[in-house]
Parts: sequence; C-alpha cells; structure tokens
Amino acid sequence: MLSSLEGFKSVVLDQLGEGVIIADADGRIISVNRAAEEIHGRSLVGGAPDSYSDDYQLLTMDDAPHPPDELPLARAVMRGEDVVDAPWKIRRPDGTVVIAVGTARPVRDSEGVQIGSVLTLRDETSRVIAEQALLQALEMKELLLFEVNHRVRNSLQIVASLVALPMKRIDDEIARETLSLTRQRIEVITAAHRSLYELGTHDHVDCAQLLPDLCATVVQTYSVDDHIRLTCQTEGEIVLPVSKAVSVCLAVTELVTNACKYAFTQRDKGAIHVALESDGETVRIEVEDDGIGMPAHGPRTKHSGIGTILVESLTQSVGADVKIETGPAGTKYVITFNRPPAEHDFSSSLIAKRRKAAS
Repeated sequence: MLSSLEGFKSVVLDQLGEGVIIADADGRIISVNRAAEEIHGRSLVGGAPDSYSDDYQLLTMDDAPHPPDELPLARAVMRGEDVVDAPWKIRRPDGTVVIAVGTARPVRDSEGVQIGSVLTLRDETSRVIAEQALLQALEMKELLLFEVNHRVRNSLQIVASLVALPMKRIDDEIARETLSLTRQRIEVITAAHRSLYELGTHDHVDCAQLLPDLCATVVQTYSVDDHIRLTCQTEGEIVLPVSKAVSVCLAVTELVTNACKYAFTQRDKGAIHVALESDGETVRIEVEDDGIGMPAHGPRTKHSGIGTILVESLTQSVGADVKIETGPAGTKYVITFNRPPAEHDFSSSLIAKRRKAAS
C-alpha cells in the first residue's frame, strides 16, 4: 500500500510543469520530478547542499560559479529561509545554459521541527532572452527618438533665426510684429522639444517647469520687464503628452503676449500673474493682469483678436474650458481641462528596471 502511494505521488509530481526537488533534513536530495531533471539535463538524486553548485554546474546571473550556501535550496536547508523567485543559471552537460527561477521553503512537522525542504523551479530562458531583446530594441528606440527631438529642436532654431533675419530691415510695423509673433511661437515649440531632450523623455513634457521661462521670455521680448512684474506660481508637476503641452504653452504665452501689448496702455507699470495647479485629474491655469481690462464687445484691439482666436483654437484642441473675467481692474483668463489618464510607459519602466539592476 505504501509503495503504491509513493508511486502515485511520483506520477503526480511528474505531471507538473514546474520542477520539484525535495531534500531531507540534511539537505540530501531524495526526490526529483521529471521537469526538474529536464531543466538540469541530468539526474539529481543524492546531492548534498555543499556540492549542489559543483555537481549541477549552477551559476550566478553573472555567469560566475554560484556560492553553494546562497542557492535557494541550500538557504532553505541550512538557514530555514523562505526564498521566493530567486534567479540563477544552470549549465547542462551538453553546454547549453538555462535561466531558472525558483522558490525554496523548509518543510516542518507538526511540532515545528524542520524535516526537509522543497524547491520548485521553472525554466525562464525564453522569457529572459525575449525581454533582453525587447529592452535592446526599446533602448535603440529611445536613442533614435532623442536624436529626432534633438534634430527637430535644431531645425526649429534655424527656422526661428531665418524668420528673425528680415525683421530689422522691414519698416512695416504690422509685418514686423507678425514675424515677431511667428518667431515667438516657433520658440515655444522649440522649448518643448528642448525639454523632451533635457528631461530624458520622448513623449511627455512638464508644463510646470517649462512655462515660467517661456512667460519670462515673452516679457523680455517686448522690453517691458522693467515696469511689468511677472510672477509664475506652480504647484507640483503637470506632465502632459507633448502635443497637448505645446498647445497649452502656446495658449498661455499668447495670453501673456496680449497682456504685454495691450493691458497697460498709457500706464508706466503693471503686473501679470500666471498660476498652474492640478488636483491629479483636472489642470487649472490662470493668466491674470491688473491692466485696463477689455471692452465689453470683445478684444482690446482688432490686432489682439488674432491672438485671442489662436488661444481659443489651441484650448479647443485640448478640450479645455476657457472663462474670461474682465473689468477696469484687469483681465483674468481661467483655463481648465481634464488631465489625460496616466499611461503606463512600458519602455521607460523596462529600461529603468534594467539600468537599476545594472547599477
């Protein structure tokens, strides 16, 4: 009856897809199923803890001989440890190397005395090789995208310079102003690509980091930084997909531009305040000035209407709601929109994981 039961257990163990290795209280291997022997490429019964590494050609993940007392089964036998999902390598007799991942635990009787240990293991070679190939491909993708962003940024800088070249030679004020605005808009997009390159991403931009410098550049461009005070208040990161971030940055800089040009007519000083905040789901941006306000029928001048139309177009493209409060004490724009759901950046997480492991 006993032999029949043992035979039944052996048959059951051989049906398992994972390898199973059972050791007695001294660590000597007393039972092994078919999957475990196939993973090792040899018979395993009889080995002792201090000879596991040499007997079965076990290696660390760096291809060095594995310290015998650090193997999962040895740790369970000698120190009574629970070891979960530990990786190591196995060199088979035919020279092939298998990457194994295993869990080892001590086995105790009803009184808590350790009477043995068991190791379950699986062959993870194909998965690890596939992941390494994917990581290499993703790293190449990252490098290519960084290079693309770098080249786009440089190309935009060239375009901005070309737009600026004729500005000094043009007498027509409207034409010169149009070129200046065009250059400014190109520089906003250039700054977004520069941010991608500097922050080490290829598809997201932190508007909270980008906008203060852009707004300051606008104020300096119109040479009003000596009498118009600009303040920018940001709370935490506001990371958006690059296309959405560019639209938001363009809209905000257009509003700051309009304020610089029209809000402080016949006044020798003023203030512009830009505030960005997010509660995780909604982004709120305020652009406020203490200027003369806008007339009830529309923008301050016919020329400022172009900027207003552009702001409306840009905010519509990101699904934003825009509210305007205006009066003798100034004008305030409030832009709100839903933050895109956080996307799981698979490539970045894998690369970060690999770099962390390498360090």
